[in-house]
Amino acid sequence: MKKLVFILIAALATGAGVWYFTAGQKAGKVKVLNTAKVERGSVSRVLEATGIVQAQVGALVKIGAQATGVLESVPVKVGDRVNKGDLVAKIDARELEARIVEARANLQLAQAKLAYMEKNLPRQRALVEKRLAAQDTLDAAIQDADVARHTVDSNRAKLRTLEVQLSYTRIYSPIDGVVSQVAAQEGETIVSGLSVSNLITVLDPSKLEMWIYVDETDVGRVREGLAVRYTVDSYRDKVFEGAVKRIYPEPEIRDNIVYYQTLVPVTAEQAKFLRPEMTTQCKIIVETRDNVLTVPNTALKWVRDRQVCFVVSPDPRIEPREVTPKLGLVGLETSEVVEGLSEGDVVATQLVLPGNVVGKKGE
Repeated sequence: MKKLVFILIAALATGAGVWYFTAGQKAGKVKVLNTAKVERGSVSRVLEATGIVQAQVGALVKIGAQATGVLESVPVKVGDRVNKGDLVAKIDARELEARIVEARANLQLAQAKLAYMEKNLPRQRALVEKRLAAQDTLDAAIQDADVARHTVDSNRAKLRTLEVQLSYTRIYSPIDGVVSQVAAQEGETIVSGLSVSNLITVLDPSKLEMWIYVDETDVGRVREGLAVRYTVDSYRDKVFEGAVKRIYPEPEIRDNIVYYQTLVPVTAEQAKFLRPEMTTQCKIIVETRDNVLTVPNTALKWVRDRQVCFVVSPDPRIEPREVTPKLGLVGLETSEVVEGLSEGDVVATQLVLPGNVVGKKGE
């Protein structure tokens, strides 16, 4: 009897649903523990795979620095929510501000010289026309005016360059999101062009997508538009739904196995529960048949190398009838019945078989 108890516990743990007599049971008797009805419904063939949640392109931005200097302030920290245009860092700009003041003064001086040259030019031209001055004097005046004009343009450009450089000392968030990383702190010297200039990372948590890694042996059954159901360990009872949007042509090799990335968009509502790099357990619905006769897979038993069902009579005195059904589409939980069972039949999903009946498969 202890051996029987051990077998019963093992069958419950594995979900096999088939129990065997080894001792203490009456020969030839089948004991039914649980039942289900054969009824109409939907059967789906699914492809199981592993996926990972990722940020969409443009949803994760590493904000760098184009200016060199001491980091004056970092008014944000990890976890802070920021809007597009919010100040996230400021670099000491006193030297640039002084150079801008100097550049403005030089520009004003050049503009004053140009104004004088432009006023002097007509006078020189009039003197030459009256033959009161030599032609060389007019030519020199024209040249001086041209030089002054170019000097103004050059100083204006220098000033504009310095103002652009000054704008680089104030760093703003380019997107709405959450600060996910701060790589520098106040007082550090930032050198533009080096890796340390990547100061702050901002993530838009509402813009996520999922990549499913489909084995090369299964990718031929996957196509755009197929429904996908997936779960994550953080919310095991919550089933997320999506659809295949794209299958990438370039493979990815992991542990000498070839996979193809399959993209599934994530809605903003779903993104509230998800985070980048979360692992997902996915089921791609490859084929679905609706309004077909279905039987629970727990009612299918392997007995003497045959997959059978035990149809239970409403009269408990009548022994369950063994039937070998013809199956169509086989799903994870239910299978399509083509022949052998009728709608409304009650089948055993858990039972104890006599000791002389041995299952060869599915134990």
